[in-house]
Amino acid sequence: MLKENVIRNFDSGIVEYSEFIDQIKKSTQKGYDVFIGTDSQVIKMKLSIVTCVCLYKIGTGKSQIFYVKNRLPAKNHPTLRSRMLFEAYKSLEAALEIDPYTAGKLTVHLDIGSDFKKCKTAKFQKELQILVRSQGFGCEVKPNSWASSAVADRFTKS
Repeated sequence: MLKENVIRNFDSGIVEYSEFIDQIKKSTQKGYDVFIGTDSQVIKMKLSIVTCVCLYKIGTGKSQIFYVKNRLPAKNHPTLRSRMLFEAYKSLEAALEIDPYTAGKLTVHLDIGSDFKKCKTAKFQKELQILVRSQGFGCEVKPNSWASSAVADRFTKS
């Protein structure tokens, strides 16, 4: 998934795949954890979808962010459930691809709400958390899923 796409850093500079993998290896050996999140947004009949790989060392405030961005016809995912599943699958694909190179914790952040009264996506929470955890990864939803709901969200709009 990542290997076939253009990987960018936080400043939108292009990063070679080998350099990206080297950075994952080096950072996780230094105690950084990996957080992966995907967000999507429909813009002019296109689905802008961004998957972020965030390296973060808790307690230091140091981080690195990489992302891939794609645009697809919005009709490919006509329902909210379809979009949420697609986001989860994109995050899982990235997690499975980089997991062999990590020496630390890898957590998938889902852009799913937890409040059933306020959030339309909350009804998918259990299903998608089970999907992620069944692959052996940690999983977070809103309000703790900052990699998807804040970082990836920022790049879907640019």
